[in-house]
Amino acid sequence: MTYTGCLQLEVGKKENRSVIGNSFFDGVFKITRPTYFSDGMPLLTLLHVGGGYVDGDTYKSEVIVHEDAQLALTTQASTKVYKSPRYGVVQTMDYHLKENSVLFVKQDPLILYHDANFSQYTNVHMSSTSTFYYTDIITPGWSQNGRLFQYKKLASKLRIFINGQLEVFDHQLIVPEKMSGDLMRLEGYTHIGTMIMIHQQISDELIDDIRSEMSTIAIDVRFGISMLNVKGFSIKVLALSTPEIELIFSICEKMFRKRLYNQDKIEWRK
Repeated sequence: MTYTGCLQLEVGKKENRSVIGNSFFDGVFKITRPTYFSDGMPLLTLLHVGGGYVDGDTYKSEVIVHEDAQLALTTQASTKVYKSPRYGVVQTMDYHLKENSVLFVKQDPLILYHDANFSQYTNVHMSSTSTFYYTDIITPGWSQNGRLFQYKKLASKLRIFINGQLEVFDHQLIVPEKMSGDLMRLEGYTHIGTMIMIHQQISDELIDDIRSEMSTIAIDVRFGISMLNVKGFSIKVLALSTPEIELIFSICEKMFRKRLYNQDKIEWRK
């Protein structure tokens, strides 16, 4: 199958650093050269040189983080999905984490414009000894009549398999034309944020501390944080803007990075 954008990437451990091994990208996908943090973790930025997603586009990413290696992966800018009523846009992302590996994935906002139809499938296959961190933000794009929720459909499925067993399944499905009233329209909010963190040292105490810290923030958001069936947590945020969700995520990241790694939060900005 020919994809509009295709990325394949492998990261391995060499001496005291994680290094990019095999890498391949095609179509509108590109990646930057890695920059390294003090702990030897590389940061890669995914570039989309096509300007936005349009009807009939298909995208495929596959990332393998080998034993004891680590990687931080982010995007250059927001993902813009334009009018796509006929075929829609499909994106598949597969992440493979070997034993004691670490993968941090932070995506810029997904913006859905008028008549956008977007399906995303995220599959994570990880060892019970590996660490996985993931965020995404979904926002409605500008429309000519000024109304929100003018896109056709958003379908996002996240599956996390640990030692071959499905442990986490997060499915977000929004079809605005079938929604009625504030309850179905995100209770009056417009932006959705998702954060998932899986780490063997995550505890109820850490989650309680994050919940307490978030409850003191004086902004108009709604959030929920839940312990997963495995050592990890999931956070959902409803807000009226992207910066509000990014603030919540920044606070959470700062807390667990300090508690679990005794390090500051990752400097994601390019």
